[in-house]
Amino acid sequence: MIDKTSPFRVDEPQGYRKALALARKLSEEAQPGRSSCEDENWERWVEKFLEDRYRGSNRTLARYRGAWEQWRTCLAHRRIGIPRALGYQQVLDFVEWRSAQVKKSSGKRVSRNTALCDVRVMAVIMREAVRRGFADYNHCEKLGIRKDPPKQKPEMTDAEIAIIRSSLDSRPEWMRISFEIALHQGCRLSETSLPLERVDVDRRTIAFHGKGRGGGEKNVFTTALHPALVPIFVRMIGERRKLTCELPQMAAKQWHTFFREVGLPHLCFHCTRVTVATRMARRGVPIAQAMRFVGHASEAIHRIYQRLAAPDCGVAIKAVEYGDDAKPQTSDCGSSTPQSCAA
Repeated sequence: MIDKTSPFRVDEPQGYRKALALARKLSEEAQPGRSSCEDENWERWVEKFLEDRYRGSNRTLARYRGAWEQWRTCLAHRRIGIPRALGYQQVLDFVEWRSAQVKKSSGKRVSRNTALCDVRVMAVIMREAVRRGFADYNHCEKLGIRKDPPKQKPEMTDAEIAIIRSSLDSRPEWMRISFEIALHQGCRLSETSLPLERVDVDRRTIAFHGKGRGGGEKNVFTTALHPALVPIFVRMIGERRKLTCELPQMAAKQWHTFFREVGLPHLCFHCTRVTVATRMARRGVPIAQAMRFVGHASEAIHRIYQRLAAPDCGVAIKAVEYGDDAKPQTSDCGSSTPQSCAA
């Protein structure tokens, strides 16, 4: 027997529960701004949840808060006051709404990839909402929407590095220090600010705190210290510093502005990591050693950073030379082809 008010069967064990959930959803979609339970309201639990989850990881917390602020604005505009009222179509609408925004700093539109990153943040929030019983399903997961291919960051040339170093003479010290550390170690911008106690100039080692949540030591990896950095670290240790450098707020944005001011708008700070990975590959450093040096855990990720070009394949050509390739044979009629002459 089929129920007249829903597509679910009365004799099905879960039919009543499904019908009740559907009725509740339809009722809340009709009045999305009203909630039968005040505890479900976004404002009452999301902020504290993010603080508790990402305690000790300030950069991650700041990024998630920024994404949540975008969602909060969109949800308030569409009068979606509780997680249960956030459906699949509303998530798709957010992607379009976010992509239509204009950045204040550059005047360019927000990329689709940025919008999808914000959706991933909301997926974490909705996952918690489902656990708390505030929602029946997480519509932010498995959207089936692919990111746009990111622009490839180029390798820095020797001429560009000379321009950067010359221009940094008049810039704050933290920029000079962070650039030299990243250029020689291939680390990320955030990793250039590290306690000097993690630098052992005698053993020629340096320990970076890699990507990952939490402030513990499990994400710290030790690698070889580049000799060119030893004088810099010796000077800073002699000055009794605690950190290599103190990164200001929005340090990446300051680098973004710097590269445009010096006439290198195609570069960004992360190009230093690309440069290190590419030069190691060009000089035949085994991939396991290269990954260990820069802290890559995946070969697939490591290869993304390499920018080898056709002229870099000289070693490969020599590797596939055969006995007859070194000195081409010449036939009796002067032809260099291995075929015999025509009669």
